[in-house]
Amino acid sequence: MVRRDTLWKALIEELVEDFLYFFFPTYMDQIDLRRGVVFLDKDLERIMPEADTRRRHADKLFKVWLNDGEERWFLVHVEVQGYPDAYFAFRMFQYYYRILDRYNKPVTAIALYTDTNRAYHATAYKTSFLGTELIYRFQSFILADKTPEDLRASGNPFGLALETAYRALDPRLKEDNQLMISKLELMRHLLSRGLDKAKIRQLYNFINMYVSFQNSENKLKFENEVRKITKSREPMGLEEAILKEVLEQGIEQGVERKAHTVVLRAHEKGLSMVDIAEIAGLTTEEVASIIADYEADKGTSA
Repeated sequence: MVRRDTLWKALIEELVEDFLYFFFPTYMDQIDLRRGVVFLDKDLERIMPEADTRRRHADKLFKVWLNDGEERWFLVHVEVQGYPDAYFAFRMFQYYYRILDRYNKPVTAIALYTDTNRAYHATAYKTSFLGTELIYRFQSFILADKTPEDLRASGNPFGLALETAYRALDPRLKEDNQLMISKLELMRHLLSRGLDKAKIRQLYNFINMYVSFQNSENKLKFENEVRKITKSREPMGLEEAILKEVLEQGIEQGVERKAHTVVLRAHEKGLSMVDIAEIAGLTTEEVASIIADYEADKGTSA
């Protein structure tokens, strides 16, 4: 079973622009998305407070550029499982001051609470001593305060993932038949949105894995039902269907250009460099080089 913190980390990275539009809509006119988003996982590991294996949370650190050329860093903390933690707000402050001290970069932070334990939904860290006071406030998003209608009305693909997490709070979904109904309804809505295949693939994985069926046979039943919805003729999941299409299109171009074509087709469909390298039989460095040349050519011809 894939852990939920892993799913959240992957989702934020794959849908980062949608994430920004969902949580920072009033600031998007200041961000230059043409320069992309750079994830700083290694930097986060260097400054991260000491790990606690009991915790189930996802942390991401990434940077964007503003229209004036300045860098801005985003710290995202997703709390996956509510538990008594009197030091949570302090840990959020630790992240902030360690990033500021080590890198001297402005940081905005947000905590996403996906549980219902409101007693531990902190929004600030406060400390005072003999006339000296410090208050560190950070943004928070409490999933339980929303409704599925609110999340869907956003029109944002990230809202559909949050709706999936919201539904997971419903105790009725512990029953496989109710879970099946819920997942299939989410998939029908996802496929009606007209999203590109890369986003469909990521959201399908999230919906499929966020809550597991008690009976493993129901997982196969769900995948079969999804194939009926997508009218797929092959007995394969969405990811396998995408890979098959990529390979077939590459072969049509001839043996000599097969690897090059496969890389670009897969890149356009949003597959990761690791997956592309495995498909094309290349190293990730070779894949990165092909994609870089392709992007450079696009920039020149634009």
